[in-house]
Amino acid sequence: MARKLVLDRILFASVVLLIGTGLVMIYSASAMQIYLPAAGGPSHAYFFVLKQAAAVFLGAGMAWAAMSIDYRRWNDPRGIGIALSLLAIALTVVLFRAPINGTRRWIDLKVMSVQPSEFAKVGLVVALAALLSRREGRVEDFKQTLLPVAGLLALFGGLVLAQPDFGTALSYFGVAAAMLFFAGLRFRWFVGASLLALPSITAYVWHAAYRRDRILTFLHPEADPLGKGFQTIQSLIAVGTGGLTGLGIGHGKQKLFFLPYPYTDFIYAIVGEELGLIGCSFVLGLFGLVFARGLRAAENAPDSFGRLLGVGLSVMIVVQALVNISVVLALVPTKGIPLPFLSYGGSALWADLLAVGILLNLSQHAP
Repeated sequence: MARKLVLDRILFASVVLLIGTGLVMIYSASAMQIYLPAAGGPSHAYFFVLKQAAAVFLGAGMAWAAMSIDYRRWNDPRGIGIALSLLAIALTVVLFRAPINGTRRWIDLKVMSVQPSEFAKVGLVVALAALLSRREGRVEDFKQTLLPVAGLLALFGGLVLAQPDFGTALSYFGVAAAMLFFAGLRFRWFVGASLLALPSITAYVWHAAYRRDRILTFLHPEADPLGKGFQTIQSLIAVGTGGLTGLGIGHGKQKLFFLPYPYTDFIYAIVGEELGLIGCSFVLGLFGLVFARGLRAAENAPDSFGRLLGVGLSVMIVVQALVNISVVLALVPTKGIPLPFLSYGGSALWADLLAVGILLNLSQHAP
């Protein structure tokens, strides 16, 4: 029996603080965008932060709904099948939409745009948790367990790669690997899968000129400081300029049209510039709390479905955060992955808040 009205206040407070920090930083990073001479640009300084606040309001409703539903109700094969079918259809539909910045990732619903690949993360976690919990003790059965897992990943990963969105597709495999490892799959399987996948990944990355450029730029951003390496260098300048305490909220310089789109994927650079090492550490600490409390909810779950669900959702959120921060700090090649709860954008925020709602419900079921 669930312990009613007893949720993980630390997890809840950590997410609220991350969202609050995100709203402040989005306003600081985007207010000057009204001076860009682009047609259809923001009409006032509060344009982006108000849109994000509306997205937060809608996402809070999703989180509350998910928190109110017993997590075991997600373990419904028929419901999972319907949800995965709808997600696959949505991921196919986007491939026929007009490209935005060279990619096809969004469905325009007039009042808002939705990115199905973000919701597919949650769908895959739920589906894998259900599948692996039913195969408890048989996780290494190739036909009954590993083949269906590989099929799901091939379907959704392939559709996302076609957009193209290599970073999100890779995150699907990373989350699945964590769940398989937690379910008991031995390390040798991961080594074998990595060796088999490496040539294909290498060929895929090297096939497109822009992906090759990202790798080369990552290795030597200073080789083209005004071209391909511009964003990486400006990001590092922003973080380095902040020092220990930062320049103060609103006083950053890189958002003044040096760092492109500072309110989206590179918002952590603005955190570093305006809030310094202290602010960056604060954000990292909050993500650490989200991860720790998510794993705690998973560890205390009364069944294997809950444990796998908690691990998958926790890894989904925090690995995405670590990849984004690593991109900002030039520790990995540039990928279009937003920083959870902080970056501007609705779809990623809604998917992450949906995941948090499920974790909060899971946290109430500790024996």
